Amino acid sequence: MSLLTLGVETSGLAGAVALRRGGETVAAASIEQAGRRHAQTLVSEVDVLLRRYGLTARQLEVIAVSIGPGSFTGLRVGVVFAKTLAYAAGCRLAAVDTFRAIAASSPNDVLEVFVVSDAQRGDLFVGRYVRDPAGSRDESGVWSRRGEISIEPADAWCRQRNEGSVVSGPAAESLRPRLPSSVRVLDPEFRLPRADLIAALGERQAASGDLTDLWTLEPYYLRRSAAEEKAR
Repeated sequence: MSLLTLGVETSGLAGAVALRRGGETVAAASIEQAGRRHAQTLVSEVDVLLRRYGLTARQLEVIAVSIGPGSFTGLRVGVVFAKTLAYAAGCRLAAVDTFRAIAASSPNDVLEVFVVSDAQRGDLFVGRYVRDPAGSRDESGVWSRRGEISIEPADAWCRQRNEGSVVSGPAAESLRPRLPSSVRVLDPEFRLPRADLIAALGERQAASGDLTDLWTLEPYYLRRSAAEEKAR
């Protein structure tokens, strides 16, 4: 694939952007506390990234954006930025499952993983992902989700894990004391979404025609924020 693809990841407190060209990651840059700052931070970082390689936004062919689950504010900033840039640059937009990107960063010996994040109020967001061992060795292309991402009571979910289960994601470490000792919790470097994998997944989606309408794209919120529920 020879696409020029920008990956945007702002699902947590810190964010990142990455640039891929010709099927390879060219560069990536971290954006500290991106979810709590104005989208202008993304604008400047992407501008620097493109200029470094003598590129302009209008040369982008795909923008891949992490859509959640994740931080309400962070996801909103990232999605609005991606939609605006896709419109201005006239390029395609790919909405990437944040949990799938986390699964795709798993070590090579992991064939199935539960990705978990904090849903607040004692709950978890949980997604189950499976690697296709016969598929492409490109880590971005071999993972698929089984079923829907769900909201589960944390204590009950931990008790139900079977021997040999693998757990990853932003909430994995906090669950360790409640999980059976036979459950494998992946190391910290595998638990967060990477912008380069967001870009790689978006690139693959674009190649297969799995794109999204920039006018209707919204972050993947499974529930209202605490402030919204309180207001109701």
